[in-house]
Amino acid sequence: MRELFDGALGYLRLLAAEAHPSRFDEPVDAARRSGADDRTLAELEQVRRLALEVQANYDRRQERDMRHAALLDVARELIHPHDFGELLRLTCRRARTLCSLDMAYISLYDPATGASTVQAVDGHCSALTPGFTVPPNGGLGNAAASTGAPNWTSDYLKDTTFKHSPQIDSTVRAEGLRALIAVPLHSNGTQLGALYAGHRAVRHFTPDEVAQMGMLGEMAAAALEAMKWVEGVKARAQDAARDARAVERELRAVQRLARAHAALLDQVADGAGPRHLLTAVAELLDGWVLLEDADGNTWGSAGRPPQMPADPAALRAVSLEAHADRWVVACGADHWVAPVFADRTQLGQLVLHRATPLDEEGSRLMYACARVLALVVRRRVGPHDPAAREELLEALLTPGPGSANRARGQARTLGLDLSEPHVVLAARPADGLTDRVRAWARAYAQDRQGLHVCHDDHVVLLLPGDDAVAAGHATTARAATAGCPVTVGADGPVTDPEAVAPAYRRATRALDALATLGASSCVASAEDLGSLTMLLTDERDVDGFVRHTIGPVLDFDAQRSADLVVTLDSYFLSGGSPTRAAEQLFIHPNTVSRRLERVTDLLGTGWQEPARSLEIQLALRLHRIRQSLQSAHPPVSSGTSDAA
Repeated sequence: MRELFDGALGYLRLLAAEAHPSRFDEPVDAARRSGADDRTLAELEQVRRLALEVQANYDRRQERDMRHAALLDVARELIHPHDFGELLRLTCRRARTLCSLDMAYISLYDPATGASTVQAVDGHCSALTPGFTVPPNGGLGNAAASTGAPNWTSDYLKDTTFKHSPQIDSTVRAEGLRALIAVPLHSNGTQLGALYAGHRAVRHFTPDEVAQMGMLGEMAAAALEAMKWVEGVKARAQDAARDARAVERELRAVQRLARAHAALLDQVADGAGPRHLLTAVAELLDGWVLLEDADGNTWGSAGRPPQMPADPAALRAVSLEAHADRWVVACGADHWVAPVFADRTQLGQLVLHRATPLDEEGSRLMYACARVLALVVRRRVGPHDPAAREELLEALLTPGPGSANRARGQARTLGLDLSEPHVVLAARPADGLTDRVRAWARAYAQDRQGLHVCHDDHVVLLLPGDDAVAAGHATTARAATAGCPVTVGADGPVTDPEAVAPAYRRATRALDALATLGASSCVASAEDLGSLTMLLTDERDVDGFVRHTIGPVLDFDAQRSADLVVTLDSYFLSGGSPTRAAEQLFIHPNTVSRRLERVTDLLGTGWQEPARSLEIQLALRLHRIRQSLQSAHPPVSSGTSDAA
């Protein structure tokens, strides 16, 4: 009995000293040497086994506590600020060291592509590298994702309890892995990816190890989700900061623009002229500036002129574009043009030359300077006032009582002589009356020392010249060069203000006839089209056509009762034979010949040519039909009848 007591006490001492399990045979050996019986020795063997179980339980509890402490350390590490890649690498390293495994890696799921890709690896590896795409079917990771719980195996390639993937099996074989555990990374029901850890020897994962790996996966998923949220917040904060800086820059630019604009307006209010303002504008824009009027005449310049001036033709084209766009347009690498206008009236252009490019803020400043200069130029345009020139042409197109004398006086004020030959053109743009077309029309009229105005869907031009068709061809050529193709109806020349409106009506009828014929980018006059003008247009001016064709003959008959109209009609009805015409009229052939000579005096020598004679015959027939209708239906008298 004494030996049993001493042996049990010895085992307690060994447990208290946390002795190595190899020493737990010492109490049994001591009792055997002291002569203890078999029963005592059997009871001591049972005490030894119980002591070893107590020590093993203590070791397991100690190991569990150590792993819990390690998990706490991992949790502390994960909550510290990291970038995304560092967080993934740290998670892999802790998964490998937590269970003393050979390697660990993380794959993340991309909802956009539906694929999982390895993002981080810890431990020696050759086939499993970042960028490796995990097949969507088979393997422990897919099984773990489907169940939402860790999945493990002691010998991956020999385990048949899950579906294998040939690609994953090949990779596992290349890495020499045997034991493998996969932990799903989920956060709020969202699949983030999977955490893998493997060993190159057969190993059975204990429940504690599986639980700890599961806890590590949960912490890693939470950290990843938090990291994504933080990254999103940072990105939004950076965007907001960029927006704030952009708004601040824009505000400073607007403030600078407002100060510059106010300073220029103060000078205008103090009575400064264009040349004085140009000096201030040159300083503001840090370059050489040139102000031109609508006719290309120089108002003034300031600053150091360029060594290589811009091509005048290129400047004219850019000026047209600037007026069409109502904005600053570049001309080459070092010249810019801004429109100077008021009430849609082109007053001129501001040209800038500078060595450095003009940015958006500079463009706004240049545009503002041009607008201020327009206030001064508008006050001083005098004879070149575009608005006054448009008003004059409007008055000529819509005459009223005494308008001719007023038009002559206004024309003299603008430096125009309406007694000189002018042609009237009605130009219809192919793309309608765009701002570019309006700008081109203003520039073209000013260049030709003429007038322009926009009516409905076309431009009306009154230009110096005595050949309307030639002027029309020149206009279509210039318009095409400017990118504004037009179709032109032409008439003239006219040498009296009162003749402008009728010439305009004939030009528009010719233009409408061209449209009916489907002709575009061409020129025609009413004389070119002849009777087609009346037949193809909505405005069928029968009286105008008759008067234009045989008006002198009608007037001669009305004054002298010479019967020229009747003789002319009979002449055509008899096939151009004076003898047969005399027979129809019961007069001598010599009388018919004298009357036809008078017609030649009145209508010109070419009246018997085929095209002209066709026009005359149509006019005669219209005149005859109209007289017949008037005879059959005389106008009702407004007086009272004598018959009761």
